[in-house]
Amino acid sequence: MDERICKCHFQTPVVSRLSLKIVGASGQGLDSIGEVMAKALKRSGYCVFGYREFPSLIKGGHSSNQLDISDEKIASSEVKVNIVIALNHHGLEHNLKDLKPGGILIHSTPDWKLSKEDKKLIDQLSLSIIELPIEATLRKLGAKPILGNVLLSAFIWSVFGQDIGALKKMVGEKFAKKKDLLELNMRCIEEGFMVRKEFSSLSVALPKPQKKWQKQLLITGSKAMGLGAVHAGMRLYAGYPMTPSSPLLSYVASIQNQTGIVIKQAEDEITAAQLVSGAMFMGTRALTGTSGGGFDLMSETLSLNAIIENPTVFVLAQRPGPATGLPTWTGQADLLMAIHTAHGEFTRLVMSVSDSDDAFTLMNEAFNIAEEFQISVIVLTDKQIAEALYTQEQYNLTKTKIKRGLTTDPEKLRKLKSSDRYAIDAKNGISPRWLPGSDAATYVAQGDEHGPDGSVDETAANAKAQLEKRMKKMEALKSVLPEPELFGSQEPETLLVGWGSTKSVVLDAMKNLSPSVGYLHYTRLWPLKTATFTKLAKSAKKIILIEGNYHGQLGQLLKQETGVDIKDKILKYDGRPFFYDELLKLISDCI
Repeated sequence: MDERICKCHFQTPVVSRLSLKIVGASGQGLDSIGEVMAKALKRSGYCVFGYREFPSLIKGGHSSNQLDISDEKIASSEVKVNIVIALNHHGLEHNLKDLKPGGILIHSTPDWKLSKEDKKLIDQLSLSIIELPIEATLRKLGAKPILGNVLLSAFIWSVFGQDIGALKKMVGEKFAKKKDLLELNMRCIEEGFMVRKEFSSLSVALPKPQKKWQKQLLITGSKAMGLGAVHAGMRLYAGYPMTPSSPLLSYVASIQNQTGIVIKQAEDEITAAQLVSGAMFMGTRALTGTSGGGFDLMSETLSLNAIIENPTVFVLAQRPGPATGLPTWTGQADLLMAIHTAHGEFTRLVMSVSDSDDAFTLMNEAFNIAEEFQISVIVLTDKQIAEALYTQEQYNLTKTKIKRGLTTDPEKLRKLKSSDRYAIDAKNGISPRWLPGSDAATYVAQGDEHGPDGSVDETAANAKAQLEKRMKKMEALKSVLPEPELFGSQEPETLLVGWGSTKSVVLDAMKNLSPSVGYLHYTRLWPLKTATFTKLAKSAKKIILIEGNYHGQLGQLLKQETGVDIKDKILKYDGRPFFYDELLKLISDCI
C-alpha cells in the first residue's frame, strides 16, 4: 500500500448530496479552488452552494471554503462533509473531525504526525488520508506555490470522475489574455490528473448531472442585491466599507463603468446616509448599505427623513454584536433595532431578503414602497446571504414595474400649493410629492415640526395633526403588504416559523421531514401581518420558532401583536448559520 495513503477505505457511494471543504489560512488561495470547482461543477450539471468562513484577518488565521453539491436544488451547507482538503497543518489538526464516516482528507504536509486521537478517529470513521506530492510536482514544473491550488483542483476533478476538457476550458477562459500563465495552468491540470493515477482505487461518484443547472447563474447574495438595485433604477450608491455590507459596495463599484452609476465611498456612515437622502430628495434612486455599528450612526438621518417625508432605502447587513463583535460572521440580531432605531414615532418598512432570488427581486419593491409612501425602507440581509454562493435561475427582467409616487404632470404641478406638500387631510397620510425645480410651488423641508407648507409650527394642534398624518401611512402600508408565505403542508401539524437566511436551510431540511410539517416564512417584518400565523397557530399541534439570535426576536413581535407565545425555539447565536444536518436533527428532536 502506498505510504501516502493512511487507512484506505475507498468507497464509491452515489449520493444526492455531497460536500467538499477546503481549509487553510487566509491568503492561501482557498477561494480560488472554491471558485474553480464551483463554476466547473455548475457547468457540468450540478447545483452548487458555497459557504465561506474566515476570521477578520487579511492573512493568516484559519479559514474554509465549503461547496455542497447536488443534482437537486440546495441552498445550505452541512456540518459534516465528505472531503476535506487541508492546505496547512491547522486544517489537519482542526478539521479531521468534520468528516463523515468513509470521508477523505487530502493534504500535502509530509511531516504531519498522527496523534493517538487522530488514529482512533480514523479507525472509528473509516477515513482515508491522502498525502499529495504537491511541492515535488511544482518543482518539476517550475511553478510557483500558488499553482498548487490548480493541481489540487485538477486532482479533485479527476476523483469526481469528471472530464479534463471541461476544467481546461474554464481555466482557459480565466487566463485567456495571459498566455504564459495559461500554459503553466494547463500543465498543472494535466499533472493533477497524472497524480490521480497513483491513487487508482480512490473515487467519489457524484449524482447524475442535470442539464437544467448548466445555464443557471452562480451568484452571491451581494451581487444579486446589487443587480436588483441597478435593475430597479438605482443611479447612486454611497457607503462606507463595513463587513458584511462591503461586498455590495465592491460589486456595484466594479460595474460602475457598465452601468453609469455614481459610486461614492463616503468618509463615514453619516455622510453616506446624508448623500443618499439628498439624492432621493432630488429624485434620484439612491442606496446605502452598512452593518449594525454603521446603522447606529445612520439613525439620525433615518429620523430626519421621517419628518420631511423623504423616501430612502437602507441595506442593513447583519453580523453579531455588540460593538465590533464578530465582524466576519453571521447573525439575525438586528431585527428589533431596524424596527425601533431612531428617535420619534414614524412609519417605516422593514423587510428581509432570504436568498439570491429575492435579494434581486425585493430591491425594486423597496424603492417603490419608499417612494409611493414617502418613507424609509430598511432591507435586512446578513453575512450568510451576502457571501454565500447560490445556483440561481435566470432572473425575469420583464416583471419589474417602477412606481415613483411623484407628481410630474405639468398641469397638475401648476395647480399645487405650498400647503399641499404636508397636507394633513391627505388620503392615507400620503400627500403630493414633487421635485425641487419643478414648475410648481415651493415648500420648506426641515427637521422641525412644521405646518402643511413645511414652515415651523410648534402648536399643539399642528403637532398632533402632523404626527397622526404620518402614522396613517402605517395602516395603509400594512393593507398592501402580503401575508407571510407558507411552504410544505398547508394545514400543518407542526408549524415552523422563521425569516431571512433561515429559509434556505429550513426548506432543505423539510425534504426529509414529515409531510405534515409547514414552514411560515416572513419577508416583510414590520408592519407585521399576522392573519395567517394566527389561523395556523390555532390548529397546529406544535409551533417551532427558528432564528439566528438569542431572544427569538420575531417570536417577540408575534407575541406582541397576537398574544401567541411560541414556547419551542431553535435559536443560534454563535456567528455561524444553521447547517442542514444540524437543523434537521434539531427539528426532528423537537417534533
